[in-house]
Amino acid sequence: MEKERDFYFDNLKAVLIFLVVLGHFLLPIHGKSFLVVIKRLIYVFHMPLFVFVSGYFSKKIYRDGQYNFKKILYLIKAYIIFVVAIQLVYAVCGFRSFREINFFSQSGAPWYLFAMIVWYLMIPVIRKCKPLPVLAVNVVLALIAGYFKGIGDFLCLSRILVFGPFFFLGYYMDQQTLQHALRKEYKKIVVPSAVLICACILAFGGILKDELHMVYENISYYELESYWSGPLVRLSLMIAAFIISWAILFYIPKGKTCISFIGQHTMPVYMLHRILRDVLMFAGIYDYLGEWGWFTLFVLICLSICVVYAFANDKVAKPLNRILAIK
Repeated sequence: MEKERDFYFDNLKAVLIFLVVLGHFLLPIHGKSFLVVIKRLIYVFHMPLFVFVSGYFSKKIYRDGQYNFKKILYLIKAYIIFVVAIQLVYAVCGFRSFREINFFSQSGAPWYLFAMIVWYLMIPVIRKCKPLPVLAVNVVLALIAGYFKGIGDFLCLSRILVFGPFFFLGYYMDQQTLQHALRKEYKKIVVPSAVLICACILAFGGILKDELHMVYENISYYELESYWSGPLVRLSLMIAAFIISWAILFYIPKGKTCISFIGQHTMPVYMLHRILRDVLMFAGIYDYLGEWGWFTLFVLICLSICVVYAFANDKVAKPLNRILAIK
């Protein structure tokens, strides 16, 4: 008998994959548009929370001295296919030679799959350690990493270090602790705090351009006007991500909804939407959307919803999952 799914997390993953898609559709938009500020607000919290969820479900990767190698091989296969597919799109569109493909340095969407492999491989090292020391060490490493220019896209090292605390927080989190964190007395503090943070980012996002640029987490502190403030900027963004993510968790439906099925097929959506985004970008869609303000946001939200529903559909998701499956 098939175990009933946890619809709470299916719904959460559905919301997050929509934000991932919308964030990637907003990513090519630059300049002084308010869309850039909205994009950066999304990037403050959507991947930290996604990484937290990945950590939460990583407990079965290593048990009784045995790895779930199928899951790791699945990620390796998905990573290779994803990198090749993106490089092919760039090559066909004439923006990059296919011979320039690099499996060891990724600044785009495939970084997440590579990082997951690394985090999974670290589980035997940290599984018997107490959570607080592990989290503290990971936060310190994340803050120090920004001072080293060599820690960037190579081996996705910058993002592995910076998002690592969220993965291990999820790994150590159990259902009882999560339920305790979602009590009403916490909601009264966390939600207003998250709203205030979001309001500040939206209000001052244009002024704090360099600081908010750090949300992509593969940039060194030397990009800032004062690189000595780098750790404070990064720590502030990590705290903001934590609080906003916590606030979102209060509003996720616990039962089955019309979006629950999307949470079961996030990998196909994650991979296919990025390829579609690149095709549309090279086709010149942003030449028409870039300066339209609120209408552009409306169009991209509608497009993101359609893309998520289309790629999470069984007719699309299942064939890709069969390709990625390790028998």
